Amino acid sequence: MTLLEQHPRQNPADDGYQRAVAAAHQKLNDAVVDPTGVRSTVTESWRRSLELHHTPQTVTTPVSIPSDTLADHRKSHPIAAVLPMLHTLLAPAHDVGLITAISNTAGHLLWVDGASTTRTRAEDIGFSPGTDWSEASMGTSAPGTALSTGAPAQVAGAEHFSQNVHDFYCSAIPLRHPSGGILGMLDITGSATAVTPLALAMLRNTAQAIEQFWATHIFPSTSHAEPTNPLQATALLEVASGRTARLGKARLSMRHAEILTLLDWHRTGLSATQLAYELFGELAPDQLRARLTTVRAEISRLRKLLDKSHHPIALHSQPYRLDTTVPTDAAAAMNALHRGDIT
Repeated sequence: MTLLEQHPRQNPADDGYQRAVAAAHQKLNDAVVDPTGVRSTVTESWRRSLELHHTPQTVTTPVSIPSDTLADHRKSHPIAAVLPMLHTLLAPAHDVGLITAISNTAGHLLWVDGASTTRTRAEDIGFSPGTDWSEASMGTSAPGTALSTGAPAQVAGAEHFSQNVHDFYCSAIPLRHPSGGILGMLDITGSATAVTPLALAMLRNTAQAIEQFWATHIFPSTSHAEPTNPLQATALLEVASGRTARLGKARLSMRHAEILTLLDWHRTGLSATQLAYELFGELAPDQLRARLTTVRAEISRLRKLLDKSHHPIALHSQPYRLDTTVPTDAAAAMNALHRGDIT
């Protein structure tokens, strides 16, 4: 446990801590994660990032989506209904030179607002609307880590996987549907002020206000429903019933159901090799080549099935990942166990 984790009120922007993190970050270029003196949430994200990118040197600028795709995401995302509320609640952050960002589930920034000077600096590293800040795109950052773990995240300076982002500090929190699924992420970025306890408290309060609005005005039937079966109430993908796997009313092969479940669990995505290991276990090099062919063929078939379905689920590549959370009965079962609804 690091000194910061023993004393959580200390600021991760502290000069001494940042020197320790910078030294550990240098070792990432040799694919070595040195946990000495670095917060565990950061080293865990570094490990995931190394699996995705192999070295920080290859992570320089984020992937971007076309402007028309960005416009479509903005129109369809429920955050659009609360933008005026957001501007009011986050104005204190803007007043002290910080910027705020909102992403969808995949990590694409939909809106970036706040202090113009900081926005200009952020644009230089690709932190702007339409860019992908998931761990699959940029490695460790507060937006990517919050989406990957489903928990609030703070990433300070040298904790970022990409060297290009070491001058920035950020805090982020997931935004959730009333049923519990992640719909996006809210972020504060800029100077060291962005990783203070006050910044995280502001994000928590804002996220709570948004989610309460959604529960009352956007998804009222979801928030007030009283399901009798905790395994089927919100499940779109059924894989744990013992019967034929289904996506809504459409039948799925067990292989396609496995792929969808794995990609829903690994929100930042899986490479073809990672997916092969997840599906088939340990493989010798000659077996891996054959299994990679199988994985790519199954992904192609699954894409065609999703295109024909009535559910707006897109399966992206490099790495393979879903653009939205897919409620599954397997996840519902685990959540119900944690709550004590079933034993």
